[in-house]
Amino acid sequence: MATRTREEVQKIYANDPENYDRVRLVDLRGQIVSNHDISIFEQMFPVDLGDLRVVEIGAGTGRFTLPALARNCHITATDVNEPMLELLSKKVAEEGWSDRCTIQTEDIFKLSFEDNSIDYVFCLHVIPRFATLEDQDAAIRELARVLKPGGRLLFNYNNRKSFYGMFYRAFSTKPSEIKSILTQANMKIQMQRGKWFANRTLINKLPLFMGRLLVILDRLMLRFLPDRAWDVFIVATKD
Repeated sequence: MATRTREEVQKIYANDPENYDRVRLVDLRGQIVSNHDISIFEQMFPVDLGDLRVVEIGAGTGRFTLPALARNCHITATDVNEPMLELLSKKVAEEGWSDRCTIQTEDIFKLSFEDNSIDYVFCLHVIPRFATLEDQDAAIRELARVLKPGGRLLFNYNNRKSFYGMFYRAFSTKPSEIKSILTQANMKIQMQRGKWFANRTLINKLPLFMGRLLVILDRLMLRFLPDRAWDVFIVATKD
């Protein structure tokens, strides 16, 4: 099976940010998945980051940027696709948060930030889009490069060792592979949460009430054996 290149991934998300939002934030089934992901993010993202330097990689139209800004921190929100960032900029301005959000174009594989310069990086639903282990490895290493010692990284990956992983192998990675990448980048896992049931492909095929039920089950299971869940969220700290 052919795998997507970095360039192909970029092109998929390069245009029509309004449709991107319609699919994820307006469509009722999209809302089920997005609200669940935002809830997990809010559980794992610090309540108070004070004056720490915070960067989001792959901000898109702001699905996680806006909840983070609601916690009164300063964020540099980045994405490789400028149309996404233009819509994000409008949303930030509408909320009155422009003074706390710097928006700039960045390529996850070639970040412009200096080594050891960022306190906290979050990067959600980006790593799983790269369909080779080499690209996922390169992306995580680049995120680790810019972190200060003691800095934290929040990201997620799709687990090949899960039940769903057997069907979505092009985007899935083994927990042992992720741990090896982090170890080689001088990082240690501090927290993990896992989605066991809710994914968009399945929820699209189910009545809405069953999709909502899957989310309820997921919330009960978030802390249970996250290494076996299909979508694993990680907070890792740099040594």
